[in-house]
Amino acid sequence: MRANSTTEYIKAKESFYSLPVWKFSFLDRSCLSMIIRGIWIFDSQLDIENMKEGLKELLGYYPHLSGRIKDGIGVYLTNQGIPFTVVNEPGISLHSLQKSKDSDLIKHFSTPLATSRIKRGIDPLLTVKVARLRDASVLGVQCAHACMDGRSFYTMMENWGKICRKEDFEKPLLDQSLFPGPTVLSKEEIKQLAVSSGWKSISTFSFITRVLPKFVLGTVNKRSRPFYFSKKALAEIKNRIAQKMGHQVSTNVALSALLSKMCMKLYGYSHTTECVQLTVVDCRCRLASLPANFVGNASVVVPTPSFPGDASIEEIALVIRNTLKPILQNPSRELERFLELTLNVFSHRLPLFPFDVTAMYSKKPTVFHINNFSRFPVYRIDFGSGKPKVVIPSDLANPIFIWNAPPQKDGVEVYFSGTLACTIARLKESDPWMKEMQQYSL
Repeated sequence: MRANSTTEYIKAKESFYSLPVWKFSFLDRSCLSMIIRGIWIFDSQLDIENMKEGLKELLGYYPHLSGRIKDGIGVYLTNQGIPFTVVNEPGISLHSLQKSKDSDLIKHFSTPLATSRIKRGIDPLLTVKVARLRDASVLGVQCAHACMDGRSFYTMMENWGKICRKEDFEKPLLDQSLFPGPTVLSKEEIKQLAVSSGWKSISTFSFITRVLPKFVLGTVNKRSRPFYFSKKALAEIKNRIAQKMGHQVSTNVALSALLSKMCMKLYGYSHTTECVQLTVVDCRCRLASLPANFVGNASVVVPTPSFPGDASIEEIALVIRNTLKPILQNPSRELERFLELTLNVFSHRLPLFPFDVTAMYSKKPTVFHINNFSRFPVYRIDFGSGKPKVVIPSDLANPIFIWNAPPQKDGVEVYFSGTLACTIARLKESDPWMKEMQQYSL
């Protein structure tokens, strides 16, 4: 039974940001309808007062989190505070949480944010909740995606812990003027440029009949169980690809190639089916104007050229590697051009995308969207009483999602969402596809 629930609004002690408004970049505005949710499970009792004092200092470096949205242009730095809720739940144990679904844990152990109220400046942009269990603590944090992307969010959480431990950290940079904006090219000029660059159009009919139902019916939010890839298995995948290709590839490229291949096997694609793989790329340090500590949204989705449905893992890895090589340069002129075109297309609200959107949401997807969170410091959050035992992954609707496995296991976990998750859910454990995926857990 829940008891002794208390909520206190935490405000910044002082702000290190001199301007009255933190203005959204174009990319920030595009994320206004999204929420990042994080759940951390500790096998110890968190020091609530120390966390509150640390949060007061943290908000000085992230003052937009303590403000409110106004006029849709950004966040007014009013320091109205964020709700910090503490609830005692002695009837729940650490062991009992293992039986719960991730979605249930997120719902129970965090204070929800409503984007409709956030946009109107009614609700805060961040909520914090700590549940004290019989033998553990659960921390739930929800944040408006318009304020920060995954890298900014998990870095912010790590910085909060460092403040509580009185350790130094790299100060965040809140300056959205550093992020590129749309150019002055006309709508027709941008349309011609996008089409000549291979961008695909999507009709209103296709969107309503093939894409929208997946969101209305909640299909995009369905998620598979995690598939574990051990550190040893990841190294073997990389080595096998390197031996056949004649040169090395990154772990991200190797795993992305394997996962794309497994998606193709899931539907039995042949040479006549064209497939595309999408990678979420962080623009920090790859754009000359964006340093590593930039706070906000700074990611873009980069598609590969198409490859046949029966391509080998090595062939797919080569396509991904060749696509990302110029994009991942520091700085990258190729990324700058791609981002500029993306922002211009969206600013003119053209129904164009660098890949076939309907193919990503079809009954048999041929566009494989992969978001890799394994580089984020999700398990390094420590408020002074130790690091978490388990971190529940964000529930954003990423069709293929790579997440850190718990430290005691090492390696990564892979989740499939949407149509892919629904297809996998119909497979038996004895299915060859399932057995092949499970071999990487050894």
